[in-house]
Amino acid sequence: MEIKDTEQKLQKSKQKTKKQIIHLEQILLQKHSSSSSSDKEIEPINPIDLKNQGETSTKFINLIERIAYQKWHINITITIQDSFKLQTIVLIDSGAQMNCIQEGLIPTKYFEKTKQKLSTANGENLRVNFKVTNVHICNEGICIKQSFILIKDLDIGIILGQPFLEIIKPFKVKTEGITIKIFQQKIIFAFNEKPITKDINLLKTFSLFKEHSVNLKKKEIICIL
Repeated sequence: MEIKDTEQKLQKSKQKTKKQIIHLEQILLQKHSSSSSSDKEIEPINPIDLKNQGETSTKFINLIERIAYQKWHINITITIQDSFKLQTIVLIDSGAQMNCIQEGLIPTKYFEKTKQKLSTANGENLRVNFKVTNVHICNEGICIKQSFILIKDLDIGIILGQPFLEIIKPFKVKTEGITIKIFQQKIIFAFNEKPITKDINLLKTFSLFKEHSVNLKKKEIICIL
């Protein structure tokens, strides 16, 4: 009876460990591929099959012990109504619902009142009072018309979000930058930063600890037998 109880506890422990590892995997992928910007050449990691009890966590550790990510910072020129020009660094963020500009970068004479709303990553609604239309994003002699909302507290001055990415489709993402074709002309929005490789030591340590714990319980069963 004692052996049966120990085996059941071991089985539950193994299932719980694998569920926790999958949960950590999802968190790490969201953290390093979305916001941040991930290189789209990185292949996604397939989730572990909970039914395959014979598969050890070592294979999983080897798959995701290191991850590469890249922030999409680019140099562009912004023009408004052919009377205002700003050369600056912007962040391309596929997770941003709208294009955003920090208040103070653009003269107030270009502001237009708006009742648009913006949600933060944690679901909080931000009230937006102003927008700027007829803004042109210029690179290599090609200008793309966009609209922006004005945000008071913005970590980076200008963010190009989903509206910008939608209008430049189809595009290709490589470590050098984003490549598009407009009027048969190849345009590259070159990234300012190279990909960063990060070791996921926390996940590796967690997995090894859990595997060691499972091995200890196996030894307990052998001793009882």
